[in-house]
Amino acid sequence: MQFGFPGVLGTRQGIRHRIAGLHLHDGRLLLVRHKKQNREYYLLPGGGQEAGESAVEALIREWKEELNLNIRVGKFLFCGESVPTNARRMQVFQMVFAVEAIEGQIAVRKQGPLAGYAWVPLAELNSITIFPDCLSQINAYCSGREYDIYQRYRWLT
Repeated sequence: MQFGFPGVLGTRQGIRHRIAGLHLHDGRLLLVRHKKQNREYYLLPGGGQEAGESAVEALIREWKEELNLNIRVGKFLFCGESVPTNARRMQVFQMVFAVEAIEGQIAVRKQGPLAGYAWVPLAELNSITIFPDCLSQINAYCSGREYDIYQRYRWLT
C-alpha cells in the first residue's frame, strides 16, 4: 500500500498549501503526533491555508486549533513540496515559519489522525518519521547550517 502525506487520501487532485511553524525550546522541537492506519508520525504544527487567509493568519489559526496556543510568528524559513507518485493523491506545498513565542497551556483537540504532541530533542529527530519529509531542512536550520530554502520532498511510503 502506498502511504503518502497523511490526511490527504481519496481521489482529490490539486495542490494543498500547508503552513507550518517551527518552535524550539531548550534544545527540543515542538511537534504534533499523528496516528493513522497503525502508523505513528510527526508533523510541524500547522495545517491547510484557507482561501482569503494569509499564510501567517493560517499559521496562527492552526496552532490555536491544534494546540490551543497563541503564537508570535517570526520569519519565513523554508518551503518544499511533496509530489505524489499516485495520481489519486494530492500534491502538498509546505511553507515553514519560525514561531518565536508561544503563550498558553498546550491542550490538543484530538480529532482525525491528531493524537497528541511531543517535545522532541534535536538529537532524536532522525529516529522519528516527519511528514512532509523536511527533516534535512529542520536539522540544518536548528544546527545553524546553511540549507536549501526550497526542497522537493520524498513521497514517503
